[in-house]
Amino acid sequence: MADKAHPLDVVNKLNDSDQRPKALTTIRELADERLLATGNLEDFAAEHPGRGPLFDHVPRELNFHPDNRSRKDAYVAECKQVDEARIVGPEPSPGERLLVVDYSRRLVDQVVPQVSREIGALANEVDGVRTIRAKGAGGLLDKVDRMSTGASGRDGRPEYQVGDVIDAVGARITVDDTERLEQLLAGVKDRFGVGDNGLILELENMYAAPKSHNPSYRVVPLVIAVEVNRMPYTFELQLCTWRASVASDLEHNTVYKPYIRPTPAEQEKVRRMQAEAAALDQDETRSRWHD
Repeated sequence: MADKAHPLDVVNKLNDSDQRPKALTTIRELADERLLATGNLEDFAAEHPGRGPLFDHVPRELNFHPDNRSRKDAYVAECKQVDEARIVGPEPSPGERLLVVDYSRRLVDQVVPQVSREIGALANEVDGVRTIRAKGAGGLLDKVDRMSTGASGRDGRPEYQVGDVIDAVGARITVDDTERLEQLLAGVKDRFGVGDNGLILELENMYAAPKSHNPSYRVVPLVIAVEVNRMPYTFELQLCTWRASVASDLEHNTVYKPYIRPTPAEQEKVRRMQAEAAALDQDETRSRWHD
């Protein structure tokens, strides 16, 4: 709560008198570790596999063209050809910085309203809560610099440019439970379309295929194409449950980016709380989908 420099949705929930009771109940639920108190997520997942469409693997043809080109990469390359701001690299000139400033203004003034309209009806259909944000010019250039330089455990990508920041506009829809998450994912696919004629450029499913570096993280992220004033853009849309969003926010600034310098014991507790959230979501699907 004291980390004013890096605000997260969970802090907004706790500061909101209407959402605070639900947020506190969720945090207590995760801290109690009802499912994983004496075990770990890997063993639990093996013994209690998730069921239903959230655990269906993403078909390769959804993310790749028949010639094996990434749909996302191909679209990003097309965007760079029509917008010189998106070919700005890690050492921008003053003129290039002005191009990125103009690009960031377009994101805020044109793309964010369009994305809000695109996902608003989808969120309403499942009683979901949507949030949208756009990176400013400083944030875009900072990411280009970080990605081009690299970091511990991650090689640098010197060719990285502003146009490669596919989450320059990021949106999230949070729903109460996995049943609504399934409904929302189906609605997103229907609304935007997949494959050669669809606007979904990439879909990951961390329920079906968790990340090896953080198997407790549960979210369904998509990269979606959008056109505004005849100019192509992308936005990232994350779909998640309430408990998964609370757990990931708690983990983000304590483990992933430990801004507040927690103790090792505090970090381990947060990791276990995120694992508990994943187990609870997985267990919830088992109550609705039977063999």
